[in-house]
Amino acid sequence: MGRFGSAVVVGVVALFVSAPALSQTPIAGGLTALPSTSYGPNLVQNPGFETLSGALPASWTSGGGWSADQLVVHGGRMAYRRTTGASTSAQTLQLKAGIYLLSAWIKTDTLGSGATSGVRLTLDFRPGGINAWWPSDVINGTTDWKLYQIGPIVVDTDRTAAVQLENYNAASGTAWFDDVSLIQVLPAAVDAFLLYPNYRGMIFDDQPQTVQLDVTVTPPGGDFGRYSVRATLADEASGQLVAQQSFPAASHLVAAVDGSAMQSGRGYLATVSLVDLSVPDGAPNSIVSTYPAYRVSKVAGSARQSMNVSVDAKNRIVLKGVPRFVLGVYDSGLGYSSDPTFWENTLWSPTGDRRMTGLGINMYLNYHYGQAPTTAMTVLMNNLQQHGVMYLQTGNCFDKYPADPTFPINSSDSYVATLGAHAGSAGYYTIDECLSSLQAGALAQYQRLRSLDADSMTFGPLLGNPDIVLWRDSADVLGSDPYPLFGAEPSGGYNLAQVADWTALTRTAVKDARPFMTVLQFFKFTSQGRFPTLAEMRNMAYMAIVEGARGLWWWSLGTSALQDVCAGWCAEKTTYMNNLKSVVNEIAALEPALLADDAPGVLTANSNAAAIKTKVKVVGATRYVFAYNYTRTLQSATFTLSAAAASITVNAEGRTISPTGATFTDTFGPFAAHVYVVANGGADNTTLNATPTAVTAGSAVTATWSGMGVITPTDWLGLYASGTPAAAYLAWVYVSCSQTPDIGRAAGSCALRVPAGVPPAAYELRLFANNGYTRVATSGPVSVNAATVLLSESPTSAVAGAIVTAQWSGIASPTASDWIGLYAAGAPDSAYLAWVYVSCSQSAGNAATAGSCAFRLPATLTPGNYELRAFANDAFVRIATSGLFAVGAPAASLSESPASALGGAPITASWSSIGSPTATDWIGLFVPGTADTAYLAWIYVSCSQTALAAAASGSCGFAVPTTLAGGTYELRVFAANGFTRLAISNTFSVSR
Repeated sequence: MGRFGSAVVVGVVALFVSAPALSQTPIAGGLTALPSTSYGPNLVQNPGFETLSGALPASWTSGGGWSADQLVVHGGRMAYRRTTGASTSAQTLQLKAGIYLLSAWIKTDTLGSGATSGVRLTLDFRPGGINAWWPSDVINGTTDWKLYQIGPIVVDTDRTAAVQLENYNAASGTAWFDDVSLIQVLPAAVDAFLLYPNYRGMIFDDQPQTVQLDVTVTPPGGDFGRYSVRATLADEASGQLVAQQSFPAASHLVAAVDGSAMQSGRGYLATVSLVDLSVPDGAPNSIVSTYPAYRVSKVAGSARQSMNVSVDAKNRIVLKGVPRFVLGVYDSGLGYSSDPTFWENTLWSPTGDRRMTGLGINMYLNYHYGQAPTTAMTVLMNNLQQHGVMYLQTGNCFDKYPADPTFPINSSDSYVATLGAHAGSAGYYTIDECLSSLQAGALAQYQRLRSLDADSMTFGPLLGNPDIVLWRDSADVLGSDPYPLFGAEPSGGYNLAQVADWTALTRTAVKDARPFMTVLQFFKFTSQGRFPTLAEMRNMAYMAIVEGARGLWWWSLGTSALQDVCAGWCAEKTTYMNNLKSVVNEIAALEPALLADDAPGVLTANSNAAAIKTKVKVVGATRYVFAYNYTRTLQSATFTLSAAAASITVNAEGRTISPTGATFTDTFGPFAAHVYVVANGGADNTTLNATPTAVTAGSAVTATWSGMGVITPTDWLGLYASGTPAAAYLAWVYVSCSQTPDIGRAAGSCALRVPAGVPPAAYELRLFANNGYTRVATSGPVSVNAATVLLSESPTSAVAGAIVTAQWSGIASPTASDWIGLYAAGAPDSAYLAWVYVSCSQSAGNAATAGSCAFRLPATLTPGNYELRAFANDAFVRIATSGLFAVGAPAASLSESPASALGGAPITASWSSIGSPTATDWIGLFVPGTADTAYLAWIYVSCSQTALAAAASGSCGFAVPTTLAGGTYELRVFAANGFTRLAISNTFSVSR
């Protein structure tokens, strides 16, 4: 549908409502840049038509009107000419799954008639049995040689396709084709997608603190064993490494790094690299490929209350601190005004243009207001807020057209700042069915908008084809807009399953790690179509919900939709509007269930899972089963619940179902949807016990439960001081015994670690339902006693870069991920300077109640007093602190001779007093003042690029590169294959 237009201005008075001020503006992050691309060879055979078979180009179909032309060419000796009466010429290819670009040079002479006939360049999947094709615009008229490009095009699986030089609508005239190209965008060696945090890189401090990235690896030569994946988290301003984790390379993995040490108000970069294990770690060529960084930051959980929009860890859109299921309508047409009365009458009055009173939406957008001034928009948002509705301002790309700079959100920073400061602003509508060639521009637009308005959202619905995956980082919320009631109604009815398919495709594109929404049809699509019925509107809405949509929109109240049904409000228009209100309000009433976590364990069997798709929710003691029929034929299904049902009401259908214990059966018409509201049967006799009943701080207590009736994967156990509120848990796990849910369990047992720092007192365990605070059971009391852990360091003085010894004992319940950190005296626990697990490395090994580790001090430490601290289980639960020890300046030295040299001539590097030498200490050549990563040449202390033996002192001949420009340089020596600098030489000059 068309998404552009203009509006009429009415009135002049303005009001302004400010949003509550944030105590600190969040840092809006996300992907910082698109990855670089490389391309495979041209897959088209005889692309320049140089090879002839008889008199016609080989590998291409031909026929009357096609000929090889040696006189009119773009490149080489030949072009392929079509004249009046020519059919389509094609070449069939076998394509692997991947991303492709199609292009050709085309020249025309008096070709076709307007947009109704001409030629097109097309990639057609119909030869492989898929009803999909990607054409260029119709090319006609008289033009010189011009390059036409299509793509990127995502091929989701290996398939047959045809490159077509297409005759469109029997065009007369002449066209020439030359230099046709179909190339694959080669997959990067490492590809990453930020799974969590899931909104602009913001980790709220009351939610999980682990950064998670979905990683796909395509290693050079296909040798996974040669490589590892390294995920790092570094301070964006200083470059200081905050966390790092390595993983064996695999075709697909999830890389997790601990973000708990991040500080609020600072930006961090989460980066994934592919590391060559055959090269010494830290060597210049050890990093094979790095995906562009994602910017992440830590934000106070309390900030959500002041943020217009945010997203919680459950992928729920949060408006003013409250999770909401988004229900919105599109609009277009109408005028705009700075008069509050105008908006109330136009949008809400029972005699007005839109008559939205009684329509339970919480979001609204109007295409035609994209150029409206802030004076009118603020008054509109004032009015919408009075009705519980927020606004998205438009400035979107559409089809092949990029976002128009005449829309102020794309050209005026002050306009965005003014809108964003209003409490009624939800953000921006930026993408609408755009061609994938516009994705880079949309990402740049998104990066600008999120930097100007950190607590907003951008929304972009797209067509339901595989290209949607390319847009995954170009908006906060992606969507699709399936409109299945297109053209004349086919026998058997319209294919409403398109809604399910497109919604599922969107979910897959964002790996179910970001919120996404679906735009539903509320208009007559072509003169042969019709508006959807009330039943069809319900069915499509519940299809999208079952497939995971976090919000629904309806297109549209405006032009080419409801507004154009008739002048004024005839009976037909009124009926359609009442249908919309009925569906929206029905779904709005189910919002508590829609916001609850999925509870698949509640439904233990579905006799017809191939046809009947389901989603299950639990709110308190009530179970909700959302179900729809994916087929166009009558179906039935028998459902079995995890616990008996007392009664079942079919929501909004005026009927009930009598269950047999935990089982019930129902029928579904073609594409029909039902929502079953299930009341529990029988009493809940859940018991919860804690053993032992007396433990020391830092040790584990076992929770054992049984008899739980309604179960979900997100039922959870918490440790509490007796008498404290539900939100004051000290430790927690799901019934999976981890902080990752898997399946529900009516009975089981899990160990919870008592934090080492809790004071001696009486505690208890509590069992809660479905990720909420509905308490199911409470254990008896558990007495916690203080524990004593000892940590010491020796010697009591050392130089930077030296190795000291950490020794510990008395850890009551050790884990493999207990760890030791180095700190400046008095620094916060998050400000560690170096660390190791109790395995004595940065890879967790075995748990150790007592032990000792050699601990290398960073060579860059400034002289002063330091201490070691021991922590429990990969967290900042401190269990012991060593005494203070003094660190002096490093004693290593490095010199170069002679003071001047010719490019290509050898110089001598001499070093001494490396406190803890290793075989992989190395020397690099640098321009003074450049970063330690900007080396120009390097060798190990073995005097070669092969590590041999450690050398506390020595000298090496160092070849100055012949290509080195004349100027001043220096040498630097580094420790252990890394960038821990030990010393810098004198400067020296190089001449040419």
